[in-house]
Amino acid sequence: MARTLYFISGSPFAWRAMLALAFKGLEYTAVELHGSKGDTQTPEHLSRNSRGKVPVLVDGDVTVYESIAVLAYLERAYPETPLFGSTPAEAGHIWQWVMEVDGYLCAALAGAARPIFSQTFAGKEDEINENFAKVRAEFATVESWLNGNDFMAGSVPTAVEVILYPHLAMIARIGPTIKVPGINPNIPDYATEFPALAAWMKRVEALPGFDAAYPPHWRDAA
Repeated sequence: MARTLYFISGSPFAWRAMLALAFKGLEYTAVELHGSKGDTQTPEHLSRNSRGKVPVLVDGDVTVYESIAVLAYLERAYPETPLFGSTPAEAGHIWQWVMEVDGYLCAALAGAARPIFSQTFAGKEDEINENFAKVRAEFATVESWLNGNDFMAGSVPTAVEVILYPHLAMIARIGPTIKVPGINPNIPDYATEFPALAAWMKRVEALPGFDAAYPPHWRDAA
């Protein structure tokens, strides 16, 4: 059955879906869209997702969008390599951490970054700095989840890696480029301040399929 994943390079949400496919060992065709060219607003793409966003997974006659919904679909359709554990307790903890990443780290990051990238930050400097401080506080929280393990929920990668890694990679890449008067992203150096988290990122990067999911324009700029 043919699988196609529609993505925008660098979108952490699309990256989630690509990592999930990779970690499950599922072959797929990646179709890159460009928001600046209007690719996500064409009638063809809007027929896949009326909100005009990515990721969108087309798997045979099934179409699924929203990154966490894509993960849920893949877990039920292809359970052989589980992303949400093998017991109810494991599933509960993994879903708990997935929702924490979205509800705290990602929410704070959106509150900090969106005004900057939309050029609407004037007068919001204090609020933006507060959100960046919340992002920084989440690094210690997610590092504590490792608890000496190779991966967040134990010895194998799970949905927590899929959900968390793209955002940490994006923060590390984009944070140092933010140069706005009155705004201090205060992005830590992972290797020196959060060494266990930095080592975890290296382990994720060494997993089969990771390279194929890496954002193309990041690779081209390297």
